[in-house]
Amino acid sequence: MKTYIWSVLLYDSECWTVNKEREKQTRSSRDVVRQKNDEDILDTEKSNELVPKESNLERSQIKTIRQRQLQFLGDICHHKCLSHLAVTGKIEGKRSRGRQRITFIENLKSLAIGKGSNNNDMRLTEDKFEWRNMIANVFQQGT
Repeated sequence: MKTYIWSVLLYDSECWTVNKEREKQTRSSRDVVRQKNDEDILDTEKSNELVPKESNLERSQIKTIRQRQLQFLGDICHHKCLSHLAVTGKIEGKRSRGRQRITFIENLKSLAIGKGSNNNDMRLTEDKFEWRNMIANVFQQGT
């Protein structure tokens, strides 16, 4: 199931800005797929919390998205190409009125890097070994 479903659900997830609404949509779509794969669903309805427990799968899709995003950011910042400028660059002019949107960098800073200046965080991406260690520490995995 993971091979077929995750490839569709996680397509281009490296570029997403994950907020609470996106997280909720991802969870609900995953749970619908699991329910359709269960044979017992025709008899009874199950809650969103009960389906993952019965299928013996943990909720790791959001974790996978976050990990892919951090790896993608490391790749972009390491190669110093046009996409690096697009992600880290500043645009001249005035800000638009109202509440500002969450940027890709701010989203990842809130997840893993913590609060600090953007320059120090980008320096960490230049060393592949340190960046991989940081990603592994965030997700509590070995390298």
